[in-house]
Amino acid sequence: DGISRTLQEDCQQRLLDSQEQANLYLAHHLKKIHSAAYYTAIPQLVSQLVQNDRDTTLIVQKILVRVLSKFPEQAMWHLAWLKGSKDAVRVRLGDEIFRNAQKTFVMASQMQMATLIQESGSLFKFLKDLARHTGEKSMSQMSIKPWKGQIGLHHFVPPVQAALSVSPLSTCIHSKDYFPRVLPRMRVFCSKVAVMTSKAKPKKLKAFAVPGTWKHANTNDNNTSGSTNASSCDVGEIHFLVKQEAKGDLRKDARVQDLNNVVNRLMDSCLISPSTLASRSRRLRLRTFAVTCLSEDTGILEWVPETDCMRNLVTKSFNPQTKPMNPRRRGCRLANFADATLRFNYERCQDHFFKNGNLEKAAEMYYDLCLKPLPPIFSWWFIHQFSTDAHGWYEARLRFTLSAAAWSAVGHIIGLGDRHSENILVETTSGRVIHVDFDCIFDKGLNLPRPEVVPFRLTPNMLDAFGPTGANGMFSSGMESSLEILRGNKDTLLSVLEPFIKDPVIDWKRHRSQQSKTASPLKNSTHEAKRSIHVIRERLSGVYNLRNPNLQKYLKHSGSGSGRASGTEDECMMEILPLSVEGQVQKLCREATKTESLVQLYVGWMPWV
Repeated sequence: DGISRTLQEDCQQRLLDSQEQANLYLAHHLKKIHSAAYYTAIPQLVSQLVQNDRDTTLIVQKILVRVLSKFPEQAMWHLAWLKGSKDAVRVRLGDEIFRNAQKTFVMASQMQMATLIQESGSLFKFLKDLARHTGEKSMSQMSIKPWKGQIGLHHFVPPVQAALSVSPLSTCIHSKDYFPRVLPRMRVFCSKVAVMTSKAKPKKLKAFAVPGTWKHANTNDNNTSGSTNASSCDVGEIHFLVKQEAKGDLRKDARVQDLNNVVNRLMDSCLISPSTLASRSRRLRLRTFAVTCLSEDTGILEWVPETDCMRNLVTKSFNPQTKPMNPRRRGCRLANFADATLRFNYERCQDHFFKNGNLEKAAEMYYDLCLKPLPPIFSWWFIHQFSTDAHGWYEARLRFTLSAAAWSAVGHIIGLGDRHSENILVETTSGRVIHVDFDCIFDKGLNLPRPEVVPFRLTPNMLDAFGPTGANGMFSSGMESSLEILRGNKDTLLSVLEPFIKDPVIDWKRHRSQQSKTASPLKNSTHEAKRSIHVIRERLSGVYNLRNPNLQKYLKHSGSGSGRASGTEDECMMEILPLSVEGQVQKLCREATKTESLVQLYVGWMPWV
């Protein structure tokens, strides 16, 4: 005991000495690193702001003050949640950061920027109160009073990705164009706010947009600037979704968007030699959007225009080649979750597995009762939506296929779950896929009462939209290109993901899924972080390691000595071996489309859509 105590004390002293040396090194070289580099690492810096070591806190705080002083219009949105945090220490540190940045502008006689920093707190509170406003249950619209501060709303940069992202061309230290020079500004918020129908009652907030130079030419036009209706000076509208998450954490969504932006940069800079792969990689891109946290449970999200969820688009689809009264003609029944018969049939299929352990019978019934009577119809939506010319239709279908492939590859690597048909959006003008709601990541979907045992969503209607080749054509080629890029940049991705997973600020175990009420909690967060990193590292090496928690039930029913059970165990042993990119894609597509896997999913996932 005495020896172990001495070793422990010696180890602690070594760690303290190393931390002190790191603090001295950072303090000495603080100004040698450009502020733009610190700006890209704001989430990681904020996560390390609250420390037991006072010197470390002061250094991180000094870095954030420097970034906020250099890029006040953009950095204030990234630091907004500190001022609205539920933790008193973070609120105090956040107030100090904003106050010190304000003093810097006052000393430099930049009074407008000082006022901007001061009034940001009032704007953040306005948006946070709007997110938490509940109102009546049946309310579909509400009226709000316009935000008023010492300066106009047009002085604030809108919290959209185009305005908050550092330009890739600004990597050169001599460049001063870190952000776009001219961007539309918000003149005023509309007094009418739409209230969404979901349980959390998120609000769709509209801001009237004016040119970026408007504030210099029209600051004295009080009638125009104060009107909450459309004006002749407006150049358009900017829409946001202001929401509160009682069970989730919007900071997870913000972190995943940061990761997706890194993936996009890797895809844009791909220098893989084969011309076909390089050409295809330029078309692979994840459509992302800004997620700005105002506190742990509130935030403002950039509204992506001209989008609709996959379920709604399937509902709108119809096949004109079938008879008018044929139930296969329209997708409205196929995507109707309120259809009690459809839900009852699916749950009957599941009972054969979850109650009797007979997976083969469950899969057979699932095909006969859910898939065969209602064949996929989504391809017809593309035909009707892009019917003006054949080239436009083909390009839209190709964009849908390649963007779905890129999202599937990234989603599998990070263990993205809860991929029901309302969390997958489609741009109705281009056909591109957009994923939303990144709360259930790092394989947390496997801990649900109905585990999500597929690597990504690849249901019959998605395969139908890909064209006659299904997953064997451009989808598999696009996914191979995506995984080639991800696996080729494994070290870069792990260096980005590891701080995310080990972030002490965010509880990655919490998720807001509909099934989460009875989900089993995870015990050791440190062990879970190490496990997640190990799982991601294996997937980036070609290992298929998505374990099915329901497998033991199946093996028990089949019998440990049966050929079926033995074959399943052999298959599990083979999964520990790394696969080639092509082999990994084939394995993932096979697991994502197996009826034996789809029949095990939660009924709200609607695997038949």
